[in-house]
Amino acid sequence: MEMLNSTSMLLSSNLWTIIINAFANWIVNYGWAIIVFTICLKLVLSPLDIFQRIASGKQQRVMSAMQPEINAVNKKYANDKEKLNQETNKIYKKYKVNMGGMCLTMLITMVITLVIFFTLYSSIRNYGVEKLYSSYHELDTTYQTAQSEVDTSLSEDEQNEYIVNVVVEKYEEVKEKNSWLWVKNVWKSDTNTSQFVDFEDYASYMGLNEEGKEEEKALALERYNAITSVIVGDSDQNGYYILIILAVVLSFLTQFISAKILQPKGQKLNTANKVMMAIIPISMLIFAMTSNVIFTLYIITNSVMSAIISTILSLIMRKRNSKLSNDDILKKARDIQVVEYSRNYKK
Repeated sequence: MEMLNSTSMLLSSNLWTIIINAFANWIVNYGWAIIVFTICLKLVLSPLDIFQRIASGKQQRVMSAMQPEINAVNKKYANDKEKLNQETNKIYKKYKVNMGGMCLTMLITMVITLVIFFTLYSSIRNYGVEKLYSSYHELDTTYQTAQSEVDTSLSEDEQNEYIVNVVVEKYEEVKEKNSWLWVKNVWKSDTNTSQFVDFEDYASYMGLNEEGKEEEKALALERYNAITSVIVGDSDQNGYYILIILAVVLSFLTQFISAKILQPKGQKLNTANKVMMAIIPISMLIFAMTSNVIFTLYIITNSVMSAIISTILSLIMRKRNSKLSNDDILKKARDIQVVEYSRNYKK
């Protein structure tokens, strides 16, 4: 437990932002940087995920194949629970079905996944707020600098034109790293919200709401209105909900594909898998709506990678087992058990 808490604290600190910044310095744009980062992270973690899926898939196939024996025992000892448990355990041991081992592997994979997910969410969200403020502050500083450096011998219109050009040039520089495709600012959500930080939030962040700073705040608001009106033009909409919809749809597809790979051919999805296919997409909808585009891109890329890995595994496992009957599956499970017993016996 202490190791888990230490890991969580380490990852929730600046580690994730340091790594993401390293990718952004290499790729330049934060949107593409988080996509490449997520792919690399998924590839690093995929061996454990693949092992867990293969192990679970094998157990599921064996359990499906031995179900007739389980049904026969249930029918024979329906009125004797103690005997029923004994005979059922014998069948599980006979075919080397270890529910505890399978659950442990799934639990380890789940814990690692959740630690990464929530620490990334927390780190990206906090860093996103900081970037939102600092990005606008760069524009505000540029505006003030342009005001102080403008040639006062020029007409008022020419002075305003000079200031506007300097601010727009700075905005284009900031935009290169902070925009992605149709999204104007990746540190905000892909919705119809403004691409800029709310002025009152910015004023609070800069300490302009303190007593005695009313005039300074008024001037800052005047600059804010001037800067935003120059840049946004007729529209200040940051996005169009496209990434949010993609996050929900891809999360559902990932859960569906993952469930199918563990489900023996011909059987319907169990209740647990159906519940997960409802809960996970709804959870992703909430996260995508309340987080910035960077984290939404992480959700989407992670879902795509999971779906690809699950599909490849599904095709491989289906092909390998398409020629195996239930008797073959059970014989293989029995033979593995016999070999292990013989090795233990020799020892």
